[in-house]
This record gives sequence, C-alpha cells and structure tokens, in this order.
Amino acid sequence: MRYACAFLLLCGLASAQDVPRAEIFGGYSYLNIDTNGLTTRQNVPYGANLSFTGNVNPWIGAETNFAAYYKKVPGVDVYDYALLFGPRVHYKWAFFHVMFGMDDLVGKGGGISASQGSPAGAIGGGGIFKLSRHIGIEGSADYALSHHNILGGSGVIQNNFRTALGVVFMFGSAGATAEQAPEPSPAPAQRVTRAGMKVASLGIMVQAGRNDGAEITDIAPNGVAALAGLHPGDVINAVDGKPIKTPMELAAELSGRVSGDKVRLGYSLYGQWQTETVVILGDENH
Repeated sequence: MRYACAFLLLCGLASAQDVPRAEIFGGYSYLNIDTNGLTTRQNVPYGANLSFTGNVNPWIGAETNFAAYYKKVPGVDVYDYALLFGPRVHYKWAFFHVMFGMDDLVGKGGGISASQGSPAGAIGGGGIFKLSRHIGIEGSADYALSHHNILGGSGVIQNNFRTALGVVFMFGSAGATAEQAPEPSPAPAQRVTRAGMKVASLGIMVQAGRNDGAEITDIAPNGVAALAGLHPGDVINAVDGKPIKTPMELAAELSGRVSGDKVRLGYSLYGQWQTETVVILGDENH
C-alpha cells in the first residue's frame, strides 16, 4: 500500500498528458483475500494483471481486465482467475474504473481438482506516468468482490483488495488535454490567397472552419503534412499541446520555427476523431 501511494504521488507530479485512443497494460498483481472469518485474510503474492482499454474521448473509455493468482496451501494448489469489464474515466494522469464479470476459484491437490465460478466486481483506480508518447508505468488499486464456497462450507462474500503495477503501451490519441496557454499574437509572415492561408512549412493551405482550428483545404502530395498522414478536411487545433483556434494562430505558432524543427500537431479527422502526430518542418521557400 505504501508503494502504491508513492507511485500515485509520482504520477501527480507529472505534467498532464493526452489520453491515448487505446491502452494495453501488463504487469504484476498482488491480492489480499477475505474468507469472511473462516480463516485469516490470505495474502496471494503471485499474480499477473492484463487489461485493454479503448477510449471514446479524453474522459471516457471501456476496459477489459484479466487477472490470475496462485497460492500454495498445505496439500493444495489454489488458483484464482477474474475476467471483468466496465467503464473507465480519465482525468489528466489519473483514472477511475468500475468493472463486473466472473471469478473462478480452482483448487488442485491429491489428484483431485475442483472449480467454482462466481459473479465478481471491482471498483478503484490508479495513475499513469508516461515515459514516452507510447510507453508508461501504470499503478492501480481496487476493492474486489466475489462469492465462493470455501473449505466445503456455505458460500461467503469475499471483500478482497488487489494492486497492480506494470507497463502500459499507448496508441493514438483521444484528444489533447493540455492546459490553456495565452493566445499567440498573429504573425504576418504567411501568405493569404483566395483559397485560404498557405502554410509552406507544412505544405498545406488552411482556412477557418466550423470548428476551432485551421482546416486543411489543399495539401502538397509530397509535403510534410501529407507524409504525416493528414488530408484535406482535417483541422489542426494544437501545436506542441497549445490550442490553435484560427489559421492566424497556426501561422503565429510556426513563425518562430525553422526547417528541421520537430513539431507535435494535434488535429481532428473531419471534425470527428482527435489525434496527433509529430512532423519535421520543411523549408518555407519551397
């Protein structure tokens, strides 16, 4: 518990990050089992935890979680497997989830094997400390509920506690969550034409659209933006985490950059799905 608290504090010191579109977690898990007075609480130090989370937007996602544990008691090998599903809520570095599913308790000993299934649930949360855009360290703690027939007696409710710590792999982006920054002053360096504003360093033409940002109206086939996967209709709305509301703000933000600079662009696909990419700026003279 002490280590879990220290980890969450470390996450709190980290800057806010974008929420990825998908997350895959794998790591170590510890389980403390309640036998409802039939025995003392049981510590299960051998466990693993796997989960997949798909995020609809920067705040809401759906999680699938699988956990497996092993403990040896006199004459018996005990295994516990849990498969849970449920919603997950993000806020900056932290997350909160509520999941429901099944728990399977298996005992093997003396040539005999027995298995008991039970409805199960878990409620808790944790935090993610990003090491890079696609890899981070995740820690979590949950109150877990199950119901099993233990030691041949009547079924009892188990009020369990579990923790997990491991590596999380992140893919895509469900939207920028950077803190608001002062609006940059417009720079007159970019040329404006009838079709909109030309951003030569990205190889695009942009204009103001229905949503905040700079909507791409035309794109050079071998330009920086095209090679990064952008298309006409996409709306650039962030540069290195700073919100962009107009084409002039995009021009102002890029005016101090030079050819070869790396820039992180946040953009929405036809105003629907938020993502981001890192590009290397081109020469504005070409």
